Amino acid sequence: MFGLGWSEILLIAVVALVVLGPERLPKVARTTGLWVGRIQNFISHVKTEISTQAGVAEFREARDSIEAAARSFQHEIDGNVRGLRGEVDALKRQISGDEVVSVVMPSYPASIAEPTVKTIAAPMPLHQVSLRRQAWQRKRDVRARRASASHWRLRRRKSHEKTE
Repeated sequence: MFGLGWSEILLIAVVALVVLGPERLPKVARTTGLWVGRIQNFISHVKTEISTQAGVAEFREARDSIEAAARSFQHEIDGNVRGLRGEVDALKRQISGDEVVSVVMPSYPASIAEPTVKTIAAPMPLHQVSLRRQAWQRKRDVRARRASASHWRLRRRKSHEKTE
């Protein structure tokens, strides 16, 4: 870090021994080591904090790009839904207009001046059963019938008849 070699460290130690003396040198060495450790700890915390902030910034950028893609996708879906709703409404209007269709068919022989009119009803929508109800019906059909249920009913009737 500072570019100190062994010879320079030895020179600093000799000067410190001469200036401070042998009594105060161990105490000063401990205090210096404590401060150097605290400085190293502080530097490592600063490094981790900087790397954490850099990671957070990357995550923010990724989140922003994902949100932008989601917004554009949402706008595209909304446009498609609006288009489909317009088509469905047009079809509903067409179906409601075609519900009762009057068909004019000329009748034969041609001697009758008035043609006959037949009304044809539009096809009714198929009955739709929910998936939950379909599953319940399948389960009900597969379930074994209790033969003993009628047996219990008969027992109750007999017990009621005896008490009366």
